[in-house]
Amino acid sequence: HSSRDGNWEIYVMNADGSGVTRLTDDPGVDREPSWSPDGSRIVFYSSRDGNAEIYMMNADGAEVTRLTDEPAFDAHPSWSPDGASIAFYSWRDGYAEIYVMSTDGSEVTRLTNDPGSDREPSWSPDGATIAFHSDRTGFAEIYVMNADGSGVTKLTSNPGTDEGPSWSPDGSRIAFTSCRGDNAEVYVMNADGSGQ
Repeated sequence: HSSRDGNWEIYVMNADGSGVTRLTDDPGVDREPSWSPDGSRIVFYSSRDGNAEIYMMNADGAEVTRLTDEPAFDAHPSWSPDGASIAFYSWRDGYAEIYVMSTDGSEVTRLTNDPGSDREPSWSPDGATIAFHSDRTGFAEIYVMNADGSGVTKLTSNPGTDEGPSWSPDGSRIAFTSCRGDNAEVYVMNADGSGQ
């Protein structure tokens, strides 16, 4: 996503940075795109209807469809590796929690249940695990849980902010952003939290 025209829109480009093409053109905020595994569709969140909701569109920007319809903030969709589910976070139950739904917006299930803020879900490549960040212990840390919400495990532990987990293609490591020093930097760790 980029605000190069004064408003957040979704763009696509080739892996070398060429061929930049804008996919959305709306006065609302369009952010946080996530590709379907087959590359045919993109989910993202948008405030185009007055509230942040999850939308889907074809890879060329056509056929935009709203998947959620809640008065609360829904954001950061993440497509499961098997293409069957979309994880996202929402404030619909009073706190930022991680949810999962089918790709048509049905069968919404809450995975986390904590008064802390649980955000930015990221599927492991095998679809068995979801990484996310949460401030449930007072500081934003990286956690992992099973895809059904069980087995929540904290991977980082420091007074800085750790957020934005992203899995390596082989599932062995997780990259994330941390403010544990004087500035936000990119870190990497093993999937069990070791070797940060």
